[in-house]
Amino acid sequence: MPGTAVTLAWLWLFALAWLGFWLLVMLPSQVMLAQLARAIDPDQKVRLASVFQGVLLVSIVVAVPLAGFLCDRTRLAWGRRRVWALSGFVLAALAFALVGQIDSVPVVCGLLVLVAIGQACVLVALSAMIADQVPVNQRGRASAAFGVPQVIALAGGMALVTEVIDDVPTAWWMIALLALACCLPFLLGVGEPAPSPQAGPAGSLLHDLTPPRPRRAPDYYWAMTTRVLVNAGNLVGTAYLLYYVEDVLHRPDPESAALTLTLVYLLFCVVATYAAGLVSDRMPRRKPLVLVSAVLQSAAALSLAVSPTWQAALLAAALLGVGYGAFLSVDQVLTTDVLPDERTRARDLGLVNAAQNLPIAPVVGFTVLTLTNENYRALYAASALIVMLGAWSVTRIRSVS
Repeated sequence: MPGTAVTLAWLWLFALAWLGFWLLVMLPSQVMLAQLARAIDPDQKVRLASVFQGVLLVSIVVAVPLAGFLCDRTRLAWGRRRVWALSGFVLAALAFALVGQIDSVPVVCGLLVLVAIGQACVLVALSAMIADQVPVNQRGRASAAFGVPQVIALAGGMALVTEVIDDVPTAWWMIALLALACCLPFLLGVGEPAPSPQAGPAGSLLHDLTPPRPRRAPDYYWAMTTRVLVNAGNLVGTAYLLYYVEDVLHRPDPESAALTLTLVYLLFCVVATYAAGLVSDRMPRRKPLVLVSAVLQSAAALSLAVSPTWQAALLAAALLGVGYGAFLSVDQVLTTDVLPDERTRARDLGLVNAAQNLPIAPVVGFTVLTLTNENYRALYAASALIVMLGAWSVTRIRSVS
C-alpha cells in the first residue's frame, strides 16, 4: 500500500494525461462518430453510429484484460506503467487521426479497433498508477484528477469539433494531436517508482490470466457491476444527444444546441467532481455518494423522457452534471479499495474497465430506437432504469461503507 503522498504537481500532470486520454475516448462516443456516420451516409446515420460505437467498445473489452496482464508482468527500469501508457497513446492517436480521413465503413471499423487497443493500454496503465502510487487519503483527489479531465475534454473538445473546426477529417487529426500533447509532460517528465517485491507476478501464466473468483472477491464484482451500469445508463442518454436535439427538440442549429447542453452539464460536473472528491477523502463512506449520483442522473434522464422541451433539457444537463460528477469522484476510489490482489492491479482494474466498455449503450440505443420508431422518450426512460440498477448493485458491497 503506498505510504508517500504524491505532490500537487504530480496530480496536475496526471490530470493532464487523463485529459489526453478522455479526448480520444469521450468525443467519438458523444459527437464525432455521430458526425462521421452522418457524413458517410445520412440516411443510415443511426445504424452506422451504433455499429461504430459497438466496434470500438467490443474491441476495448477484449483488449483491456490482456493489456492489464502484460502491464503487470512488465519490468523496465524506465517504468512498467509509463511504457504501456506512452505506447498506447501513440497507437491510439495515429489510428484516430486516420479515422476521419476515410469514408469506407470496413476501413473505419478496422482503424477503430486499433484506436481501442491503444486506449486499452493507456487505461490500464494510468489506472494502475493510482493503486501503485497514491495513498488512501489522497485517492479522492486522484479520482478527481481522473474524472474532472473527462468533462473538460468533452466540453473543450465538443466546442472545438462543432464550433471551431467545420469539417470531419480535420477534427479527427486535430484531436489526436492534442491528445498526444497532453500526455507527454506526465509520461516523459515524472518518474515512476520501481514496483515492490510483493507486486511481482502472482504465479503462472494461467493464474495471472484467470479473473478473481466471484466467491472470493464478491465486492470487486459488485463494484464492477456498479460502474458498468451507471456508465452504460449515462451513455445511453448522451450518445444520441445530437439526434435528440435535431429530431425531437428541432433546434435550428442542433450542433450548437448540443454544445450548449454539454457545457451546462460539464460546468456542473466539474464543480461536483472536485467537491465530492474532497468529501470522499474526508469521510469514511463511499457508497452514499454513488447512490446520490445515481438518483440525480436518473432524474435527469426522466426529465427528458417526460418533458421533451429545451427548458427540460437544460435542467437535465445540470442534474446529469452534478450526478455524474459525484459518481466520477468516488467510483475510481471505490474500485481501487476493493481490488483483491496488489500483484494483479492492472489486470483487475483492466477487467473492470473492460466490462465498463461492454456495448450495452449502442445495443440498447439501437434496439429501443428501432423498436419504437425512434422514440427518444423511451430511450431516456431506459437510461434512467439502467442507472438505478447500478445504484442497487453498490448496496451489495460489504467491505466498503
